[in-house]
Amino acid sequence: MSDIASEIHKKAIECGYDNCGIISLDELDDYKVYLDERISKIPESRFVYGFYDNFTNLKERFPWAESVIICTIWFGKYKYPKYLRQKYAKSFFLSINTVPDSQEYKKKKSFETFLAENDIQFAGGDDNAPGSILPLRHAAVKAGLGIFRKNNFFYSEKGSYYALEAFVIDKKLELKHDLKIKPCSDKCTVCRKTCRTHALCDAYTMNPTRCISLLTTFAGGNLPADIYDETIGTWVCGCDDCQDMCPHNKKHNWDEGEDFPGLNDILELLKLENLIEASDEELCEKIIPKTEFHLGCWNVEVLRVCARRALNNCD
Repeated sequence: MSDIASEIHKKAIECGYDNCGIISLDELDDYKVYLDERISKIPESRFVYGFYDNFTNLKERFPWAESVIICTIWFGKYKYPKYLRQKYAKSFFLSINTVPDSQEYKKKKSFETFLAENDIQFAGGDDNAPGSILPLRHAAVKAGLGIFRKNNFFYSEKGSYYALEAFVIDKKLELKHDLKIKPCSDKCTVCRKTCRTHALCDAYTMNPTRCISLLTTFAGGNLPADIYDETIGTWVCGCDDCQDMCPHNKKHNWDEGEDFPGLNDILELLKLENLIEASDEELCEKIIPKTEFHLGCWNVEVLRVCARRALNNCD
């Protein structure tokens, strides 16, 4: 490990990242094969995966880039209020990128200052969320930070509730890890059985057009003809079903940890009845930013549509 790679890793930890790895940009050359395989298995997924075509021409987009820094952020350091569970995805509402005025966010952004001060040209970070500039999970696995599990999520030592951020840089560096993470059992089908819309149609395979997380956000709350309102349950924005039921996530207690900055301030508004009655202005100011770029102010009605559905499905 070079001195500068070691310093990058050290600084990343100081800035609040859980871990950090560095790989050559060349290691992402095979992503096109990976992407094509996923689309060939489920042709209708091109509607979603087609947006990732930019990840297959990184060298053309960043001709100066040599390496990729990939960092993880663990959500589990925070509590997650019980009322929000089974309604709002943790990865949205526990994203530090949604609270740019917080000390945690400013601390994280100081990593970019460190790169600039060390004469490292870079692009990336959270500025391009959620698509980012490259295949985040793919890069994280290449860097040895974790593995893929059957539900297609990236898992590290503490489970799957991680955010990933990456930077392409103009230095030739490498910093890989060798985490000892037990793979999924060949016999385990928990995530597939849990997926109520059958988006997880095979191990390590999914049909994103049937994923509740997409249906309640980018798809505008609209459902395919063979998926019924009651199938979605009480999910309003996103879905954590396959992660919550995964044996590799079961040990974590979401009642423990730090309070997430500002989350308790909007709990009352996030109650289904209040969300439905809230004005566009209030939703746009207080709730839309918490969806981590998955909804914009132009489609606040999606929140109401999904909240009405969830309210009807409550016991």
